[in-house]
Amino acid sequence: MQIGVSTASFYPAALTEDAVELMGKMGIKNLEVFLETYSEYDENFCMDIAQVLNKYDMRASSVHTLSTQFEPQLFALTSRQRDDAVKIFKKVLKGAKIMGADIYVFHGPPVRANSMPNMDFKRIGRITDELCDMAAEYGVRLAWENVCWCLYAYPEFAIRLLEHTKSNIYFTLDIKQAMKSGYTPYNFLEYMGDRLVNIHLCDYDEEKRLFMPGRGSFDFNQLKRLLDKKGYDGPVIMEIYRNNYKHYSEIMDGVKHLEQIFS
Repeated sequence: MQIGVSTASFYPAALTEDAVELMGKMGIKNLEVFLETYSEYDENFCMDIAQVLNKYDMRASSVHTLSTQFEPQLFALTSRQRDDAVKIFKKVLKGAKIMGADIYVFHGPPVRANSMPNMDFKRIGRITDELCDMAAEYGVRLAWENVCWCLYAYPEFAIRLLEHTKSNIYFTLDIKQAMKSGYTPYNFLEYMGDRLVNIHLCDYDEEKRLFMPGRGSFDFNQLKRLLDKKGYDGPVIMEIYRNNYKHYSEIMDGVKHLEQIFS
């Protein structure tokens, strides 16, 4: 498996381009580029990031965005809202291609409490197919991530979505988001099947506090065994928050811990 780090792990202490540079100096070879705002979706910005990646012989396996800026509007009820959101979406896809990333980590719309039973999966599936087709034009796979405050907040969402889409939707597993949703990561894995193409990892304890990998109580070895059974060999991305560590050197401690288990 390909161990990497998300640039989001440095937010807000380092800007995206500085985070990539820092990881290059650390010797990290795989990363997820979290584009944080509209100006970072521009072609020139992504070309600058690509130059830093090449400088350190790094690979961006995936891109992520601040999804609330436009992803909810991709499912809006008016064509004007959707069209404007699609323009931004395509800019990010072009940026992903420039940086060599073939996975787009997707949150989708937020969800209101008690609205899950009323989801219109026929409509969600149709729009998802359109987005996946757009992504494919840039050589990118749309990987819908489980997130506690979005549509994909419960495990069965994946199978319901697959019932209403074609075969080109994929998934990102986030173990902390599974915990925050009140489930285990294994509940989500059951329904992701062979569509799993990306994983976000941090550590946490019984009190749901988040930690650098190796400092909490999550059983990474159990996760590794289940991923091996599935034949998973894709990216394993450490995504932590800046308040989960004091010094940048601790980033490498987390990477080394994951490498010992997943590499």
